[in-house]
Amino acid sequence: MIILTAGMSSGDSLLQLIGVSILFIIILVVTYYTTRFVGGVKMGITKNSNFKVLETFKVTQNKYLQLIQIGTRYFVISVSKDDIRFLTELNETDIIRQADSQLPKNNFTELFHSVLKKQKDKNKTDQEDDQ
Repeated sequence: MIILTAGMSSGDSLLQLIGVSILFIIILVVTYYTTRFVGGVKMGITKNSNFKVLETFKVTQNKYLQLIQIGTRYFVISVSKDDIRFLTELNETDIIRQADSQLPKNNFTELFHSVLKKQKDKNKTDQEDDQ
């Protein structure tokens, strides 16, 4: 009776690790481009729509007030888990719109670099404290 053991050498383990790493990177790249494509399609649909949510205000955990624009008219509605209710219609003169330049831009690249910079600064501080 012969018993075969399927042991892996360190070279096989390294190749398997590299293969899994490459597969992981490919999955990340495909996910990135798929998300960009779906986001672009959705943005194109909503950009040309007559329905726009201008602002949302959270009243409680599951209840919101929304200022919406339908065509050239403006409405305030309440949105909850179970229903949506019309509250009032507003004139365009009643609405104060913020310019897009005043709104904070959520740029992932800038946020990522700022987190990396903070981490590097923290590591430098920790290394100086150790010395």
